Amino acid sequence: MGLDEGSLSWRPGHLASEGPRYLALVAALERDIADGRLSEGDRLPPHRNLARELSLSVGTVSKAYQEAEHRGIINSRVGQGTFVRRRLIEQPQFVTKYEPVNLSLNVPVEGSEVRILSRLFAEVTRENELRPLLRFHPHGGIMKHREIIAASLSNSNFTIEPAHLFLCNGAQHALDIALRLVTEPGDSVLVGSFTYSGFKAIAAASRLRLIPVEMDAEGLDPESLRQVFHQSRARVLYCMPTLQSPTARTMSLTRRKQIAEVAEELDLTVIEDDVYGFFFSERPVPIASLAPTRTFYTTSYSKCITPGFRLGTLTVPRPYIHEADLLLHASAWYASPIFSEAVVRLLRDGNLEDLLRERRKQAQERYSVFFNTFSNAEKLKCPAFYGWLRLPTEWAAGQFTAAAGSRGILVTPPGASAVRESEPGAVRICLGAPKDTKTLTQVLHTLNDILSSRPIDVDSVA
Repeated sequence: MGLDEGSLSWRPGHLASEGPRYLALVAALERDIADGRLSEGDRLPPHRNLARELSLSVGTVSKAYQEAEHRGIINSRVGQGTFVRRRLIEQPQFVTKYEPVNLSLNVPVEGSEVRILSRLFAEVTRENELRPLLRFHPHGGIMKHREIIAASLSNSNFTIEPAHLFLCNGAQHALDIALRLVTEPGDSVLVGSFTYSGFKAIAAASRLRLIPVEMDAEGLDPESLRQVFHQSRARVLYCMPTLQSPTARTMSLTRRKQIAEVAEELDLTVIEDDVYGFFFSERPVPIASLAPTRTFYTTSYSKCITPGFRLGTLTVPRPYIHEADLLLHASAWYASPIFSEAVVRLLRDGNLEDLLRERRKQAQERYSVFFNTFSNAEKLKCPAFYGWLRLPTEWAAGQFTAAAGSRGILVTPPGASAVRESEPGAVRICLGAPKDTKTLTQVLHTLNDILSSRPIDVDSVA
């Protein structure tokens, strides 16, 4: 039964007793559209009238209408009312669940790592294998492990000396040590205008001031780096040349050479974060190979194996070797030799390369979904488990984050990576959490539907 323009008599037949009342009202609206009781163009009762009819608050009805509009099934016309927008299509299952879909945390897709690690740790923890790993070891890690890992990270473009490589409890630990080696509280550090949120946390805890450098399609802009240096006189630069977080952009070799040249010209110390280099079958040339005497170089096995596998590396210039050893002693004594033993065995039996190939394939599949869903998605040199979603001009990043949250989808809030208070015009979308590409497709289409509607200040709804 359709409702004509003058009829304001729609009333849901049944409201579910579980969950928020506004979602129960949305579900009833979806049901009546699906059943044909409401058709495209039908006018719905005003908020206050329906609230009185159902003994609900006006805020509850307003929030329900807002949620329905975000789902694309109704629209509001100023001065005219609220109307059914289209016949309901099948909704993704996650929409009606109260467990949010987390696209704000960059996690790898589940794969074969549990099976591989279960078998490997069963071998490592055999009595005779485990006993030597439980003893005290050098602060930088077991030297044999450092030799094997250094060799695995080296290639024709870049050679890492084992004595310069320190094993850490993940890249976050490595970055913290690098900063402590070259800064003091109150110092300034140059970073991209959007930067890794974990580095922001370290800087805040260390009482460091972050100075934003403009970015372009490749990341840090060399000319902006020069200008900001002369304004700030900061002596340290943090950068992520490969799959920069949050923008997922990768510098060309030319750009890396330009950054290295500027660093030499200005006598900058560089902290290079290469935790995502493994997504390339051949790691791009690091800045550390172009400016080795001034660059601290970090990698991570937590990113490519699994987050709970806390092992990272820090390669330091020769003058810092002794002090780095002291800081490892002070901060952790040494990283878990069980993890470094596991990496050595993964390298030896080829399972690490198998995991990396799996990660690359997963990233390609996931990013293809992202790229095909959003018309303005950037084509990357190599995909990762996240993408930088540019927003239409009418959408502020905070509005979009709130609108996505109202649909049960968590995306990275704009303040997490922004270095200055300004509208970023984009948000990072992490692609690893949904269990499969079908679910990811549904979630991303919901985000795309949100962007096709007009923004609503969801915080203003009671």
